Amino acid sequence: MVRYNSFMMISINKKQMNLPNDTTVSSLLEILDIESKFIAVEINMAIIPKSEFKTYKLREHDNVEIINPVGGG
Repeated sequence: MVRYNSFMMISINKKQMNLPNDTTVSSLLEILDIESKFIAVEINMAIIPKSEFKTYKLREHDNVEIINPVGGG
Protein backbone atom coordinates (compact mmCIF):
# COMPACT_ATOMS: atom_id res chain seq x y z
CA MET A 1 0.00 0.00 0.00
CA VAL A 2 1.30 3.44 -0.90
CA ARG A 3 0.98 6.13 1.78
CA TYR A 4 0.38 9.52 0.27
CA ASN A 5 0.43 11.40 3.56
CA SER A 6 3.86 10.52 4.91
CA PHE A 7 4.11 13.73 6.95
CA MET A 8 2.41 14.93 10.10
CA MET A 9 1.76 18.37 11.53
CA ILE A 10 2.99 19.07 15.06
CA SER A 11 3.47 22.21 17.12
CA ILE A 12 6.98 22.98 18.37
CA ASN A 13 7.17 25.84 20.85
CA LYS A 14 3.86 27.09 19.42
CA LYS A 15 5.09 26.99 15.78
CA GLN A 16 3.56 24.53 13.31
CA MET A 17 5.93 22.15 11.53
CA ASN A 18 5.54 19.24 9.10
CA LEU A 19 7.68 16.21 9.95
CA PRO A 20 7.98 12.65 8.62
CA ASN A 21 5.56 10.24 10.32
CA ASP A 22 8.21 8.19 12.14
CA THR A 23 10.01 11.13 13.74
CA THR A 24 11.40 10.45 17.22
CA VAL A 25 12.35 13.05 19.80
CA SER A 26 16.04 12.44 18.96
CA SER A 27 15.50 12.91 15.24
CA LEU A 28 13.47 16.07 15.90
CA LEU A 29 16.36 17.52 17.89
CA GLU A 30 18.73 16.61 15.04
CA ILE A 31 16.45 18.32 12.49
CA LEU A 32 16.36 21.44 14.68
CA ASP A 33 20.13 21.23 15.37
CA ILE A 34 19.58 21.20 19.14
CA GLU A 35 21.92 19.37 21.52
CA SER A 36 19.94 17.25 23.98
CA LYS A 37 22.42 17.63 26.83
CA PHE A 38 20.93 20.70 28.55
CA ILE A 39 17.28 20.68 27.47
CA ALA A 40 14.00 19.11 28.50
CA VAL A 41 11.29 18.03 26.07
CA GLU A 42 7.64 18.21 26.99
CA ILE A 43 5.02 16.59 24.76
CA ASN A 44 1.35 17.25 25.45
CA MET A 45 2.24 18.57 28.92
CA ALA A 46 4.32 15.51 29.91
CA ILE A 47 8.11 15.56 30.28
CA ILE A 48 9.76 12.86 28.17
CA PRO A 49 12.75 11.20 29.91
CA LYS A 50 16.01 11.48 27.97
CA SER A 51 16.24 7.69 28.07
CA GLU A 52 13.17 7.63 25.76
CA PHE A 53 14.32 10.25 23.21
CA LYS A 54 15.48 7.62 20.69
CA THR A 55 12.30 5.54 20.87
CA TYR A 56 9.49 8.02 21.59
CA LYS A 57 7.70 8.68 18.29
CA LEU A 58 5.85 11.92 17.76
CA ARG A 59 2.23 11.79 16.59
CA GLU A 60 0.02 14.03 14.48
CA HIS A 61 -1.01 17.19 16.38
CA ASP A 62 1.44 16.68 19.27
CA ASN A 63 2.32 19.85 21.16
CA VAL A 64 6.07 19.86 21.78
CA GLU A 65 7.87 22.31 24.04
CA ILE A 66 11.66 22.33 24.07
CA ILE A 67 12.79 23.88 27.32
CA ASN A 68 16.23 25.40 27.96
CA PRO A 69 17.13 25.95 31.61
CA VAL A 70 18.02 29.50 32.57
CA GLY A 71 20.68 30.07 35.18
CA GLY A 72 20.53 32.94 37.57
CA GLY A 73 20.99 33.91 41.09
